[in-house]
Amino acid sequence: MILILSVLLSACNSSEKGGTRDTEKEVSSGVEENRDNVDEDKMKKNPEPDDEKLTEYEGCNSVLLSTSQEISGSDLANCVLEAMIMQQTGTHIVKNNSGITTTVDFTWNPFFAMSVDNGQFGAVLTEDTGWMQTHDGRWIEENHNSTHPETIIANTVIKGYRTFVDPQFIAELLGQVSMWSVVGEDDIPDSDAFTNKAWKLTSEDVIDMEISIISELEFWITNDYLAAYFVATGTIGDLSDRSSNTFTQWGGKVEIPTPEEDILE
Repeated sequence: MILILSVLLSACNSSEKGGTRDTEKEVSSGVEENRDNVDEDKMKKNPEPDDEKLTEYEGCNSVLLSTSQEISGSDLANCVLEAMIMQQTGTHIVKNNSGITTTVDFTWNPFFAMSVDNGQFGAVLTEDTGWMQTHDGRWIEENHNSTHPETIIANTVIKGYRTFVDPQFIAELLGQVSMWSVVGEDDIPDSDAFTNKAWKLTSEDVIDMEISIISELEFWITNDYLAAYFVATGTIGDLSDRSSNTFTQWGGKVEIPTPEEDILE
């Protein structure tokens, strides 16, 4: 999955010219959640599996979180997407074996917008367009009719982000699996997640995306149907990469920059 994006970004990084960008802000600092008393916060957000569900969504009526339960991919996808949108905002961190770590803030308040930063490329995406931030701080808007080298790079970066780090893409992948098996409540492998434990779901299905194969899918979901952690392996030819999405907060304050377009001739 993110293997494709890594290849795209590496190619773009080797092609882009420009000055040095201030990188004092660590990638992981994009999380807006207050980490004070984080264990207490996680306990509040993560009830025991037998507790009453915190939130009811119409799209989640067919999703029963119980050990050994089978859940259809389409039901799970609809449920997760509805829960995401109802939260209005969220943050997740994308990590892969190549060492690229990408922080993603997103909002549906009222329309979808997403801010992305991986220390090399920054970007802001809306429903209709997107902008890439260059190393010297300029914003380049995507334009598929342009032949300017920086715009061509921007088009590639934005397309990669829109496909592979948009949280809605995870819901789409969930829906391409025929059936998910609920393993049970389990610890989340990443301590950056907003909760310590959630329901672990697995599938032996393999998803053929034409340009890549997605396999070994695992998904952690809370009692109130919020995504907590997703991991899968993406394979292109002989290259494979294990990548994860760790959700660090839902419903909190996020900052989406307003790009100032740099006009390119």
